Amino acid sequence: MNVAQLRAVGPGDKGKLLPQPAGSGSGFGDTLANAVDRVDQLQKNAETTLTDFIAGKHDNVHEVVISMNEAQLAFQLLTETRNKLLDGYQELMRMQV
Repeated sequence: MNVAQLRAVGPGDKGKLLPQPAGSGSGFGDTLANAVDRVDQLQKNAETTLTDFIAGKHDNVHEVVISMNEAQLAFQLLTETRNKLLDGYQELMRMQV
């Protein structure tokens, strides 16, 4: 980009110079809320599958174990994400201005 091209950009065109995030335009908060909802849904699904297995509606123990492991892994990922975010926040708070 040369100087003439930069001068041609008006004050309202600042967004054209910056890279736009990929995706549906949702922010970080929306992404985090969707992740929490997904973990909640997986845990409810595992609970329902286990309840159905105990009630005798299903006889496939593999499906129960898989749904429970999937919910557990999703929860662990969410917990580690929270821990990393808190570490980053604490690091920012320790910085001297």
